[in-house]
Amino acid sequence: MNFSLTYPSWFILFCILAGALYTFLLYRKKSTSYPQPWLYYLVTALRFLTVSTLAFLLLAPILRYIQNKEEKPTIVFVQDNSASQKFAFKKTDSIAYRNNVNKLIDELKKDYRIKEYSIGNELTDTLRFNYNEQSTDIASSLELLMTTLENENLGGIILASDGIYNKGISPLSIGYPYKGTLYSIGLGDTTVQKDALVARVFANKIVYLGDQFVIRSDVSAYACKGNTLTVSVFSHTANRVISSQNFTAGDDRFSKSIELILDAKVAGIQHFTINISKVDGEQNTTNNSQDVYVEVMDSKESILILANAPHPDVFALKEALTKNKNYKVEVSTADKLKTSINDYNLIILHNLPSVSYNASSVIDQAKKMGISLWYVVGTQSAIPLLNKSQTCVQINPRGMGSNDVQGVLNTDFSYFTINNANTVKSLPPLSTPFGDFTAGLSTQVLMKQQIGSVGTNYPLWAMQQSSGGKTGVLAGEGIWRWRMYDYNQHKNHNLVDEYILKTAQYLSVKQDKRQFRTMMQKSVFSESEAVVFDAELYNENFELINTPDVTMNIVDESNKKSTFTMNKESNSYSQNVGNLAAGKYSYTASTSFNGKTQTSGGNFTIIAQNIEEVNTTADFGMLNELSKNYGGELVYPSNLMSIQEKLKTNKSVKTMLRSTVNTDPLINWKWLFAALIAFLSIEWFIRKRSGNY
Repeated sequence: MNFSLTYPSWFILFCILAGALYTFLLYRKKSTSYPQPWLYYLVTALRFLTVSTLAFLLLAPILRYIQNKEEKPTIVFVQDNSASQKFAFKKTDSIAYRNNVNKLIDELKKDYRIKEYSIGNELTDTLRFNYNEQSTDIASSLELLMTTLENENLGGIILASDGIYNKGISPLSIGYPYKGTLYSIGLGDTTVQKDALVARVFANKIVYLGDQFVIRSDVSAYACKGNTLTVSVFSHTANRVISSQNFTAGDDRFSKSIELILDAKVAGIQHFTINISKVDGEQNTTNNSQDVYVEVMDSKESILILANAPHPDVFALKEALTKNKNYKVEVSTADKLKTSINDYNLIILHNLPSVSYNASSVIDQAKKMGISLWYVVGTQSAIPLLNKSQTCVQINPRGMGSNDVQGVLNTDFSYFTINNANTVKSLPPLSTPFGDFTAGLSTQVLMKQQIGSVGTNYPLWAMQQSSGGKTGVLAGEGIWRWRMYDYNQHKNHNLVDEYILKTAQYLSVKQDKRQFRTMMQKSVFSESEAVVFDAELYNENFELINTPDVTMNIVDESNKKSTFTMNKESNSYSQNVGNLAAGKYSYTASTSFNGKTQTSGGNFTIIAQNIEEVNTTADFGMLNELSKNYGGELVYPSNLMSIQEKLKTNKSVKTMLRSTVNTDPLINWKWLFAALIAFLSIEWFIRKRSGNY
């Protein structure tokens, strides 16, 4: 125990001096006014002690002392609560096991601090025996225990499990330096029984319409040597088996991978079931099939290149754009355009509007429908009509001639990034109209013009985003020369095509102008995943608000409806509806704002999980090795109570003497202030009785 001060210790002399000086000034002429001399000395002493003590407290004195406390060892009991445990108790009485666990815990509580947990998909601080978790992550749960309880006297961990894990890394890979002991209780049956199963299925979750995709199935067979097995793939969309394959298990531990290449012909969520035939004598048939869902997205974007006349630039643009398999590119001249423009996401106008074709009907239609326009300006462009049709770049011509200009990348451009920025100046010049160029409001310039060696602020390649849509302008022709030069230098067109593709990508993405919209992270969830909805509401100025309530209805396949009022978060909405049963669902969210009812909705699918039923053969070898890694051993349910004796004889499981350094500021001592008040009260009483007031 010791004192420490915020100030140097010699400041205590000032405290004593302050008390002495104050007492001297107060009592220097009053020694004869008290009936007895000892009363005088008493009041002076009380005044001196009070003032000196108060001055000492101003130095912020702190008392430090060490407190020793015995801390019992902490023993953690962890129960595997996953669905595979149901198979573990086919031959063992689960109620008797549970009673034995409770009895063991009650006995251990007499000598240890006991903490109880369950593991499955994640670690929970409750001991559960309902065996309904749909996955098992042993490694993460143990490591979380070891890290969170490392400051406690964690002496032992008791893990009751079948040793089967299907999530996370192998428990044997845990590298945390846990110094306690780990005992494992082996639950289940290690006997390898006849079992044909679909172990894993791999497929892209999202593919695009018209593409090909692969479904890979890993199948296994145990104790099935010589048996002929059939693996089939059933399409729920086509309502038929689309693939079937026979093979013979050549060993008692047999595995095989099967790949099936399919065409994404229909948009939407495609449901497939991979099934392996049942073997005579097979007990567990729940793992003979697995479902897989593939979302086929019809996201191909249609681009129209509309030209005043045939031109090498048109071919160059088409060649660049068709590199993206999600672009459908059509080319037409203005005089031959017969199709409607409704289905296009982007229209590229080359040398349009021109004197021959003002293209006003196409331009006006596109603006009304929110279709982006990209103008490529050339010698055939009618500049006055061009200026009238867009505000991205305005050109003030000075004669009928043209300029050869280099492109200079603008480092302040932010709509997208370019990887080959430093090589733009090396490209051949483009031909631009002779005149002055001005960028409009809300325009970002990708490239500026350099005429000879003179840099300018004239926009060469620019884009504009406004409330009416997106507009792009390439104020020069001759981009075909760029691609030829690029190929001559690099044997590919990647440099130039990157500018074309990223510009098209930016312009072709339509803005969502709905005032009310709902969003989901994905459309296919597993049963163990929480389903979360988000919603946004915009006012007339397109500002996010969440003043009115939003009601959401979720309807399952049996038309059962669940209704929620979405939570307001910041300036938007969110709703976590938790885990849902397997099946197909639809949802609708609605709100009322400014007298108008706004609605938004969609569909999603919950897929069933049976990974706990894929492998039901207990892995006691893993449990035994894991226990030995931490100085413990594997025991069986019939010998459960032996763990108590093992803990008692384990020298690493012992009571710890924990020393704690405590700090106690003297200014917090209430009894000290009570003493000072008592001193002053006694002094006042004596002085009052002696007539010194």
